[in-house]
Amino acid sequence: MAERRNRTYAPRMAPEQRREQLLDAVLHVIVKHGIHKVSIDTVAKEAGVSRPVVYGLFDDSDQLLRASLDREETAALSQMAKAVPLATTGDPIRAMSDSLEHFLAAIQSSPDRWRAIFLIADASTPAFRRRLERGRQAFIAALATFVRAATPPERLPAVDVELTARTMYSLFWEAGRLVLADPETFPPQRIRDYADTLIPALPAFHDPKAPH
Repeated sequence: MAERRNRTYAPRMAPEQRREQLLDAVLHVIVKHGIHKVSIDTVAKEAGVSRPVVYGLFDDSDQLLRASLDREETAALSQMAKAVPLATTGDPIRAMSDSLEHFLAAIQSSPDRWRAIFLIADASTPAFRRRLERGRQAFIAALATFVRAATPPERLPAVDVELTARTMYSLFWEAGRLVLADPETFPPQRIRDYADTLIPALPAFHDPKAPH
């Protein structure tokens, strides 16, 4: 009886609140230990609840992991969509630099989400990589649309739109990694300053009539 009285219990929460707490715990497990360490036990321990609390909302660890990945994928796609530059700004170089800055700010605002995404990018599990590939292709397509709209019509035939979009995507992606991995060495302003020299040199944005 004494043991039962001394046992601690998780405070009561509304089901949706509890679900979000558990999905947060999944994310923390992925970042700390890797995606393959997600289980009912590890998530319960991370959240500070008992196994029955987790089973009250999820049937098994696969369902728990899928729910977490669904949530983070949706949020990441939303952040990426907001970072896509708009060709209507009038200055495509400034628009692209601003877009990169917004993307890095989004990563810094949700560091665990993006650490998990970068971990999944390096994972060998095909199902995880397919999730990431959907977002990657959508972002590259949006950048290609921007490049096509921002390039003067007379120069468009000489521009490889797809490779330009992929070059910009690579800059965004690696910059995101650097900001998370080593923010003191690679702060957003340093990356922005570099992008301001790189972007004008790309054929889509380079004006051959501009003074050197």
